[in-house]
Amino acid sequence: MSNTVQIEQENMQLASKWHMKFKEAMVYKASYTKRWQEYDEAYAGEYSKGQSLPDYKSNIISNYIFSTVETIRPIMLESNPKFQVMARQPEGLAFTTDVNEAMSYEWDREKMTRKVCAELIPVLVRGTSVFFVPWNADEKNTKYIPVSAYNIFPDPLATCVEDAEYIVYATYSHVNRLKKLFPEYADKLSGGSVKYSELVYNNDLNARIDNQVLLLEVWCKDYETIEENDGKVKRIKYKYPKGRHIIVAPELGLVLLDQDNPYDDGEHPFVLIKDYDVPGKFWGEGEPSQMLSPQKGMNDLYNAIIDNAKATANSPWVIDKNSGIGQGKITARPGLILRKNPGSEVTRLQPPGMPMYVPNTVETLKYDLQEVSGVFNSLKGNSSTGVYTAQGILALKEAGETRIRLKVKLLEDALGEMCRKGFSRCRQYWKSDKWIQITRADGSYDLKKFITDSLKYDYDIKITAGSTMTVNRGAMLDLMIRLAQTPMPDGQMLVDREAVAEYLPEEVKASLLRRMGNKQQAIEQQVQQFQQMIEQLTQQMQQYMQQNDANDKETLAVVEQMTSAIERINKQIIQLQNKHDKLEEDKRKEEEQQKIKINSYNEGFADAEKYYVPESEGGADSVSSQPDGQQLPDEILTGLNNMSDDELAVVLQQNPDLMELLNMEQPQ
Repeated sequence: MSNTVQIEQENMQLASKWHMKFKEAMVYKASYTKRWQEYDEAYAGEYSKGQSLPDYKSNIISNYIFSTVETIRPIMLESNPKFQVMARQPEGLAFTTDVNEAMSYEWDREKMTRKVCAELIPVLVRGTSVFFVPWNADEKNTKYIPVSAYNIFPDPLATCVEDAEYIVYATYSHVNRLKKLFPEYADKLSGGSVKYSELVYNNDLNARIDNQVLLLEVWCKDYETIEENDGKVKRIKYKYPKGRHIIVAPELGLVLLDQDNPYDDGEHPFVLIKDYDVPGKFWGEGEPSQMLSPQKGMNDLYNAIIDNAKATANSPWVIDKNSGIGQGKITARPGLILRKNPGSEVTRLQPPGMPMYVPNTVETLKYDLQEVSGVFNSLKGNSSTGVYTAQGILALKEAGETRIRLKVKLLEDALGEMCRKGFSRCRQYWKSDKWIQITRADGSYDLKKFITDSLKYDYDIKITAGSTMTVNRGAMLDLMIRLAQTPMPDGQMLVDREAVAEYLPEEVKASLLRRMGNKQQAIEQQVQQFQQMIEQLTQQMQQYMQQNDANDKETLAVVEQMTSAIERINKQIIQLQNKHDKLEEDKRKEEEQQKIKINSYNEGFADAEKYYVPESEGGADSVSSQPDGQQLPDEILTGLNNMSDDELAVVLQQNPDLMELLNMEQPQ
């Protein structure tokens, strides 16, 4: 029992703590709240509704604030934003298109175009709009909920959502709804009246509001630590490392919910959209912050001119009492005839004219309002003096959108931040594949299965710059037509037909793209037929090539055989040539040796004749008269022995006496 009491006391202290912080943040924000209420009344044309004016005084409001806001708003969100998904890891590059389609599906599912278009009013009027991005566990979807800036109370020192120590979302909720959401506290919940009217400022304050409970939903960074002991080492860590989420009913002293921040990114689930982002300020500034003062002055002068016109058109009368004209007899009826008593006076006074500087001042204030807001007549389509061409008017319009482009940049950054938080919710809670609806280029719809594995990679999600702004479709269509007629060096046109169709009216573009799609399908069918024919021809060619390859292989084998035979013959020819050359060389050497032998023989024979035959007159008897026992020299005999039979026969034929000498040398 004591433990339960202690928990209740801690819950009451926690509820009291955040009630005090809520009041501190409310005091800091009080100046903004007062200005926002005045700006809202100025946009609605009701900033003088509390003044008490006589019946004859004019109270006409020329609402330039409303005109400026409603001129800027359609320009900022004329088109749906185009998402740009960029993968942080190379593995995620293949899934960028799928994630892009998933983000577009989430945008269409939540009807974000309508929500953002409506929230542009508080953006431009108060300077700030807030979107709450939670995960709805019942619907199993990410929600993008616009909440009023009146209900958001940040840390007084915060300059943005990221560096805020806490953000409190304060609202009144019916007691029966809370009993359904928190049945364990049903017996402790009780409703009452609304104490802080600014929390329900957008509601009808004249309605009877009861059974309401002040509810504070707190998203905060919590630095409370706890000690862990695993038996060896003591560790100190944060109790709420991702932050803390608390729901309290402070007036009842109840803590309805106290848990960790349920989202893996650990961030506050809020996104701010600002009109003018003032450095160092959590809240932005809107258009009325600079326009309200000149508009009030202009309307005062404008009403003074109207009052003067009324007085001039219906000036007062001076009538004597005895004139005989009764009260109410003088009217503003045309051709009125008055009958008076003789001697009495009936005179109509002429009021002084309005000084010229008054209407001139009104015109000056009108121009000042244009300068302050940046919205000139050219932005509304009114041509300026001296500019009559379409291109000139378009150039003026683009120049007039300079300040709006900065607003669009801030809007696109905020939308990209919302998509990033939405992607974080999808990655955390989408556990299985799901079917998503995608919009094709021709405006038709299709279903596609989204693979949740693509969510495990990190992506940067941005909005393509300027994708939400309006474009002059007529001028862009004319430009695209001219580009489609401009050929490039390769013969192709600079842009295709789809680029031209992009700037056609939607009702024309959809039907045209469908027709182009049908023609494209017919062309694709013809291409498929041609491809089939090409495949058949390719198969036939492959068969023919295979046959040719077989024939070529046979031919190549024969050629190789012939080549081998020719190589062998060439080798044999070379061998024969070598043998022939050797024979010729041997023959030449043999002839040289034979010549040497013959020459040696002839020289030896001559020497022998000189040695054996004496000089006498009878040469015929010289040999026969040689003394017995005479022999031939040994070198001559050796030379004759070394000769072949043919050579010896030639020598003997040329020297017949040599035969006798040889016979004499033979042994008896």
